[in-house]
Amino acid sequence: MPFIHKIEARAYSRATELSERVATAICGIFPEDVRQNVTISEKRAEGQSGDIISIISGLLDNREQCETSFDFILKHMEKKDLRAIERTLDLRLNNNCVFFLRIDKQGAFLGKIRLADSADVISARIYFRDSPRCKQKDMIKLIEKRLQDAED
Repeated sequence: MPFIHKIEARAYSRATELSERVATAICGIFPEDVRQNVTISEKRAEGQSGDIISIISGLLDNREQCETSFDFILKHMEKKDLRAIERTLDLRLNNNCVFFLRIDKQGAFLGKIRLADSADVISARIYFRDSPRCKQKDMIKLIEKRLQDAED
């Protein structure tokens, strides 16, 4: 039976932003009772224009909590976003069964989970596994079912 074994979320904190708020936005895509188990890390980097940016990452690697978190993300999205995901599902899932979402960072900070339409995003990667080998077509069917469940 396929399952989610890890969720990674990453966002940039520019010089004009507080890293703590970006970390709060990342935690906002997870259910409240799971947030204390999300490992937050920060790495400094140089931006294109030479400014210093922070890369804030959140990692959840508990199978049960990952499953709960994925359902939480989908259930808190508007139907238009769920339909957009369904239309672009084959582009969001790679051959290694990693599912990609770009979530609006400001919305997540304010408690709303929605697909991003700007460059200010939380990049979420949901890692699926199956035994003996993860097959993309099986994962597409599984995600389609979860999308339908989220709309109900």
